[in-house]
Amino acid sequence: MRYITNSIALLLIRDTLVRLPKRFKPTILQPRRPFCSKAPNTNTNTNYNQSSGNAEETSLSRYQDSLKQLDKLDFMKAAKILFTGPPSKKKFGLDFHLVQLFFVCMPSLAVYLVAQYARYEIRRMEAELEQKKKKEEEAKAKEKEIELKAAEEKEASNPELLEVRVRLDKLEETLKEIVVESKKQMNSGQTKSRK
Repeated sequence: MRYITNSIALLLIRDTLVRLPKRFKPTILQPRRPFCSKAPNTNTNTNYNQSSGNAEETSLSRYQDSLKQLDKLDFMKAAKILFTGPPSKKKFGLDFHLVQLFFVCMPSLAVYLVAQYARYEIRRMEAELEQKKKKEEEAKAKEKEIELKAAEEKEASNPELLEVRVRLDKLEETLKEIVVESKKQMNSGQTKSRK
């Protein structure tokens, strides 16, 4: 029974290998093609390079490993291999794109947040300066008011100073009138002399 299932599996695999295009077939089944336009070297005594020898050995060992696996293959495994679809490729979904978007936007977001914080700090500092200036102005205004009140009290306490101030004001007014009259007379005298 085991021989029958192995032979059926081998037939199924051989049929699938026959249907595959040449590039997917194992390299041992295909004749070697040279990579250059030179004719192949027919001398059998020539030693091949280590790299080409290693490549041939690895392809042979892979082929032998696959043949060993075929010997261990039963009908159920072959059917399972044939009827199951290829494994689905892991696709990057929306979460990947969101993470990428996050990392892309991170530097500009950081700059924006720093700028907003700096703007907030500048406004706060300006408000503090304005409050200090207002307090200083209020203090100066209070000092001036106190000085004015002190000066008024001094003036009110000395009635003689008030009389002197009143006299000085009257003298200033009369002096201004005299200056204005003299200018008028000079202007009228100059206009007469010109004519």
